[in-house]
Amino acid sequence: MSRWYWDYTDPVSTNTKLPSLSALVQTWDPSWARKHGEVIGAEMRDRGVDELLGPGVNIMRTPLNGRNWEYLGEDPILAARMCVPLIKGVQSYDVAATVKHFCLNNQELGRTYVDTHVDDRTFNEIYMPAFRAAVKEAKVLCVMTSYNKIDGNWASENKYLQKGILRDRWGFKGMIESDWGGQHTGAYAANNGGGVEMNMGNSIRHNYNAKETTFPLADAVRNGKVPSATVDDMALRTLWVMAKTGFLTNEPRKTGARNTKEHQRIAREEGADSIVLLKNAKGVLPLDETKIRKVLVIGKLADKTQCWLGQSAGGSVPYEVTLFGALKERLKGKEVKLMQYCSNPATNGWTEVATLKAAAEAADMVIAFTGTELGDRENMESENRDRESMDWPKEYQEAMHTILGWNLPNLVVVSRSGTPVGYTWTDKVDTMLQTSYLGMEEGNSILDVVFGDVNPSGKLAQSWPKSYSDTAVAQLGTYNSNEVVYNERFYVGYRRHDYKKIEPLFPFGYGLSYTTFGYSDVAATNGAQGISVSVKVTNTGKIAGKEVVQVYASYPNAKVERCVKELKGFQKISLEPGETKVVTIPVRVRDLAYWDEFAHRFRCDAGKVDLLVGSSSADIRGKATVLIPKDLVFDD
Repeated sequence: MSRWYWDYTDPVSTNTKLPSLSALVQTWDPSWARKHGEVIGAEMRDRGVDELLGPGVNIMRTPLNGRNWEYLGEDPILAARMCVPLIKGVQSYDVAATVKHFCLNNQELGRTYVDTHVDDRTFNEIYMPAFRAAVKEAKVLCVMTSYNKIDGNWASENKYLQKGILRDRWGFKGMIESDWGGQHTGAYAANNGGGVEMNMGNSIRHNYNAKETTFPLADAVRNGKVPSATVDDMALRTLWVMAKTGFLTNEPRKTGARNTKEHQRIAREEGADSIVLLKNAKGVLPLDETKIRKVLVIGKLADKTQCWLGQSAGGSVPYEVTLFGALKERLKGKEVKLMQYCSNPATNGWTEVATLKAAAEAADMVIAFTGTELGDRENMESENRDRESMDWPKEYQEAMHTILGWNLPNLVVVSRSGTPVGYTWTDKVDTMLQTSYLGMEEGNSILDVVFGDVNPSGKLAQSWPKSYSDTAVAQLGTYNSNEVVYNERFYVGYRRHDYKKIEPLFPFGYGLSYTTFGYSDVAATNGAQGISVSVKVTNTGKIAGKEVVQVYASYPNAKVERCVKELKGFQKISLEPGETKVVTIPVRVRDLAYWDEFAHRFRCDAGKVDLLVGSSSADIRGKATVLIPKDLVFDD
């Protein structure tokens, strides 16, 4: 294959920088995932690149994970439903997608040596569904292994994972590859069903890991320690991927394009659809720009670009719209100022507090932009390191407490992060938006929501705890750099909040709108075509909007321990003011099953299942019950 594609851009590119996957998943819209993948595939094809090293589908276990922003949230069903169209979109352009990091790479702390341990049931119910969907539903062509050990064996050399699960159980035909330098013994990896070692150098002889992997593998084949048939199989899998992408044929491959107006539009609209309205207590949003003369923006992040090269974050782009830049463009002829809070006016020439307060009180609109950054410094989100705490940087916390003490009636807080962070001031905020990293159109996406061009419809893809002490990894002491036991079992995210009755700051699936929605007439059937849930949803407000209808399952007479509720389906719909739609959401019986650790297969016991319909995991609007008439088992 000609070239791999490290994330979505490189230093010589003029590619479209799309929103991060942590933003994409907040759309709760598989159609956006498909478009996202098609843009990537088209731009790769235009550059003659054959393999995407993504997407990542590792479940968010801890909010400290430095790469949560690259993944698809805390729920296995949500991650699975979003990764399938994403992969299909990429591969529709004769490009190989690579699902990663297989598996249990749920932290960056000690990622190259940590040994992880998880019970079989949790492993199959929480951490495998997205990978399974990628292989069996999306037909992903490549799988990348993780760096870590699982039960003492390196993931890249683990026979149970690569042969037992990927090849035998799921029927994976494609190429297995390690992460960069992820193999330790090439011969051992080959004999245990492993794949190729990723070569990030200019040639195999410049690969720093070649002496430990590639050269010993060649010697082992010559010495008969690795059967030639094993290497033939590895080669054939690579050739199969090359053939599936059209690399080996004389047939014309798909033609692509880069950074088109359509791709820019998709980046902007996807970003806007991902934004979550957390609070709008006094109805400040949407703003009427005709009534605005003076705008004050507070915070350096409002004019700091994020589409940079390195740490898997992407690379150069032809332009990048910051929030401040977008405001100046949109409000031409009006006064738009950017100021930076600083308690020490002698530092860097930033504005002293008294001057900042006066400017804020004189403005018709104040936007405070705060959040995390991508980088390799303390408490940033980054590959190869985790955040040291959930806290904001000290100066950000201090700034927000000070600004909120002024009681500004026109204040809008925009918070950006790819992972839950520790707020200590949300009780004082009336108007607040949450975004993840929105790519090159970030500023325009935010303003489209602020000014009401887009009615916000994003929903959180992770629970936001009130503090780190409320998380399972903090309470159970299962987070370190050497050996980690997933003692919380399948009680991850909202599942643990329900189980322990811990109120989150913001629940999983939560997000407000500029309009309101009413739910009624919840019903469910279990027929020959499977289970379906129906509900009437009405836009009870005055403007058009989108709602994500969510279906959770509960098991009132379970024979084994089950979660209080688990997401099993969802659908995003659009409604005009006063419009009512009957929404029908299928629920797969297999998704109701649990992993039977004795039979080593999924089982769905006969009995009642309550299907809960709501606007978030904490906002259930109705219930219907179905009967599973007999015990069912599933081989994979």
